[in-house]
Amino acid sequence: MVIARAAILVALTLGSGVRADQAGEAGVDRVLYRYTGDPAGEASGVLVDGATGQIARLQHAVNLALLACGEEAGIATDGMFGRQTQSALERVAACPPIAARLPEGSEAAQGAVTEALWSVLLPALPPPDARMRMRALLLAFEGTDITRGAAWNFCQNNREVYDASTIDQPCFTNDPASYLTWGPNGATAGHGHEILSILARVEALDTRLIDSAFGDEAAPVRRMFDLRFGNAEEGAEPGQADRWGRDGELRRYLCGVYLDLPRREIWSQGFARLGQNPAVQALYEAVYESASFDGGKIRVFLNAWRDAGLEPTEIDFAFFADRAAHTRVRNVEVRRILRRVLAALPEGALPAQVRRGYARVARVTNASQRSARLGRDVAYYIDALEDRLTRAEHHAWEARGARRASAVGLSDARPAPELQVGPPDGWRATGLRPLTEAEAALCPAPVLNPRRPPARS
Repeated sequence: MVIARAAILVALTLGSGVRADQAGEAGVDRVLYRYTGDPAGEASGVLVDGATGQIARLQHAVNLALLACGEEAGIATDGMFGRQTQSALERVAACPPIAARLPEGSEAAQGAVTEALWSVLLPALPPPDARMRMRALLLAFEGTDITRGAAWNFCQNNREVYDASTIDQPCFTNDPASYLTWGPNGATAGHGHEILSILARVEALDTRLIDSAFGDEAAPVRRMFDLRFGNAEEGAEPGQADRWGRDGELRRYLCGVYLDLPRREIWSQGFARLGQNPAVQALYEAVYESASFDGGKIRVFLNAWRDAGLEPTEIDFAFFADRAAHTRVRNVEVRRILRRVLAALPEGALPAQVRRGYARVARVTNASQRSARLGRDVAYYIDALEDRLTRAEHHAWEARGARRASAVGLSDARPAPELQVGPPDGWRATGLRPLTEAEAALCPAPVLNPRRPPARS
């Protein structure tokens, strides 16, 4: 143990030669991640980057540094940046061999991850760029790590079990178009069908991946490739999707899986196993970079801003990415709203004011999600406008975790990162094997027609 500790300490001391006058822009040790929550009260502002993300890699390096500096107590390498990680970073930055290699005045001393500290702890890895760091906000909001089980979107008032034999049992679903959610961008098997597109690419890469992840449920998982979404789906044969109304074949099918607890768990954990494969993670990202999904949505925002004479910033890009993951984005609508916002703002308005104006007008259609959407939006303008927030904005922001764009080192002083949009995604349901009566019968009517449980008196 002593020899290992000494070896790590020597490596940290020698490192890659980063000096105070070589760090950051013009000698400034730029912040990459910081904890911005209440230092003493209830935990808030926690960043979440997933078990395989940049923060988890950093946490592992922090543990090695603590060991080398004579401290036995380490931290969890869970990809969550909160008080524990901040405190550990303060101790690491105070360790003499590391402190000697940090620029004077570096915020690493206050528990922030800076470019210089990253280079000391992880010399073989370049510091994460703006897009990588944005994901720690997006995943914190979505709450669906790709390496964890998929989340079912049925009967959210009673997640454990729905008893179809109980008379008039309520089943409330606040997002009836999602069905199933998985991964950092909130991929769904519903009307967005991102999960189906991802699985189709996984199947094309190696059929053994789905077999290995889902076992006996692999064939039922592939069954989704045949099923249509509803009567609005493009390419549906006349009367084929209409038979099941707006719910479509896929929702009824997945409802039947959801109601079978053992099968539900196999599916959920199957997605977790699938998501641990780096090749699957790359396919997931490729789907979202495509013109059909978030890549195309972000491009709509960027082009609309530029055509309006605005130069998108880092925080603008993060705002666009968050909106792309959580809302419908239509080119004509985005431009119409932006014109309305700019007409109401003074000339030379701050980028944060434009984002706030857009968020106020572009409300989501699902009323049950409006407060949550507002809380996410505020994260992208609170750094510049905190003293101007309304009570509703501040309450919604706190309810959604009280996160800030500055917590991942984003700034309106720097331009938006480049975006490379992939080709449109070509996946479509085959429709070759329509939903059977037996499959449809597994889903009781109350699950398809959700209603809120009665208010408690």
